[in-house]
Amino acid sequence: MTKRPSFRDRLRERQRLLGTFVKTNAFQLIEVLGTTGLDFIVIDAEHAPFDRSGLDTLMLAARSSSLPALVRIPGSSPDVILGVLDLGGTGLLVPHVRSASDAGRVLASTRYTGNGRGFSNSTRAGHYGKLGMSELVTVADRETVVIAQIEDREAVECIDSIIAVRELDCLFIGRADLAVSYGVLDIYHPVVTDAVMKVCQQCHAAGKPLGIFLADGRDIEYYEKLGVTLFVIGSDQSFLRAHATTLREDFQDLKA
Repeated sequence: MTKRPSFRDRLRERQRLLGTFVKTNAFQLIEVLGTTGLDFIVIDAEHAPFDRSGLDTLMLAARSSSLPALVRIPGSSPDVILGVLDLGGTGLLVPHVRSASDAGRVLASTRYTGNGRGFSNSTRAGHYGKLGMSELVTVADRETVVIAQIEDREAVECIDSIIAVRELDCLFIGRADLAVSYGVLDIYHPVVTDAVMKVCQQCHAAGKPLGIFLADGRDIEYYEKLGVTLFVIGSDQSFLRAHATTLREDFQDLKA
């Protein structure tokens, strides 16, 4: 029987992957998204109100739907990282990685080998004790995904050293925070475009997987040509708002 590739395998092979942000603490949304064929979701614990109990329920829904669930963490302290991974998260989207040392500290907290991640197999990640120590350590260290958000001027200036962190699975461009970091208020400002191009070119040259957030799918083809393979498009809330707005506009047009 052929082993199904893990999400980390697919990411590192630079397969085309499509996901969205989840910003609402409702397990039903995860179940709905699990029926759509999306490759993954990102639960946004940085900008949306998720506590550990809420994440626990959403992770259960993701597992039951066979939908890989990354978590954009609110901070990179070892206890935050441990909590997400023990709940069964596929991996982390880590905000504001500004240097190779930042990336290294996060990676250390995600790996059992090297004694950076506290061990317990009584968690969902350990199948509530079903996985023995050796199996859990092997599987977790092999399959846990770590994606570094590049959203600061400092990160762009030392992008080569961040790319060179071998265990880092992917870089992820955040244009909005890049704009703020450069002191502009437009994601299409030339200074932001230049920074994005630099990251894309360096990742492509190094063969490093690269992702980006887009509000909608109109620019997917453009960024694919620049080497981006992982796309986070919109969010559960933006989908709802867009569809409701379109419905209302169509309703008004019928009246006219």
